[in-house]
Amino acid sequence: MRKILQDMGLRITELSDIMDVSRPTMYKFIDMYENGKRDDIDPGILKFFDSVERNPKMKKKDALYYALLIQGSRRRSDAHDRRIKTMVTVTAVDRPARKLLLLRSKDATDYMNYCEEMGCEWENVLNGIECRFDDAALVTLPKNMVVPQTSKTASGIEVPADFSYDVPNGYEIIDLLPSTMLYFRGSPYVSEDDFCEALEIVFDAIDSYDPEIYGWKFDTDSAPSFNFGASSKKGARVAIPVKNLTEVQHK
Repeated sequence: MRKILQDMGLRITELSDIMDVSRPTMYKFIDMYENGKRDDIDPGILKFFDSVERNPKMKKKDALYYALLIQGSRRRSDAHDRRIKTMVTVTAVDRPARKLLLLRSKDATDYMNYCEEMGCEWENVLNGIECRFDDAALVTLPKNMVVPQTSKTASGIEVPADFSYDVPNGYEIIDLLPSTMLYFRGSPYVSEDDFCEALEIVFDAIDSYDPEIYGWKFDTDSAPSFNFGASSKKGARVAIPVKNLTEVQHK
């Protein structure tokens, strides 16, 4: 475990901070894990170790996100403690009729177990398609787009309606109707080590955002949502479908 963490560039201090244990305790858990003493390891940390061991080529940012998902969002009582800006912008974007190129999963419910099930190569595959509307994202599908023996969690990109490229092996194409998406975007940041905090800030903003004040209603039952992750240059980004409240009231 030490070598895997070292190879991905993940420092014990970073992992300890996210998992809310002291550095000596984290070292103790690593020693116990390497010696097969699983029963006395904190369950969340054990889950993280097992995930990393099954996927030793995982990128550092993915490992940090895994840890954040396991531990749960950490709430800081003093906003001044944050190392990056907490400003989140919200932009409405009208999307035309288009297609969704996606890779479904069987059992995944979040980013962590999606990558455990499907691996981490989907990001490179999807970002290699130049005509995509945006970057590769973890996609949450509405019920009407889920097929039998699959979950609502997939990876995917939006592409033009006339997309005619060869579909990568294992992927599929489905049609999307015109829709409006609210893009939640956090501020860019300096250190890639702040990847997890950047996502936390955006998800906090979504939780507290009331679209009805601005004439919108979240519409996750009829269109997919997209989690684009975070990068230092673009910040964290999430897109959620909405409907115009006036249209909803007239139906």
